[in-house]
Amino acid sequence: MSQAIIEQMLGKRCALDMEGLSGATGVLEKLDGNWISLRTGDKLELINLDYVTRIRELPEKTRRK
Repeated sequence: MSQAIIEQMLGKRCALDMEGLSGATGVLEKLDGNWISLRTGDKLELINLDYVTRIRELPEKTRRK
């Protein structure tokens, strides 16, 4: 995956699909080499891009009235 393409998604809420693993959802915070940091609530996940097959931008959460 191209780093330039992934940089467009930084700061956005996304869902990541990974090879042979369950996916992850959160805000993409930082891209460093072949690693990406994903903020899920109050936790931080570091994910190796070798295992990522797809990144999808998710809509912002809307509050119900």
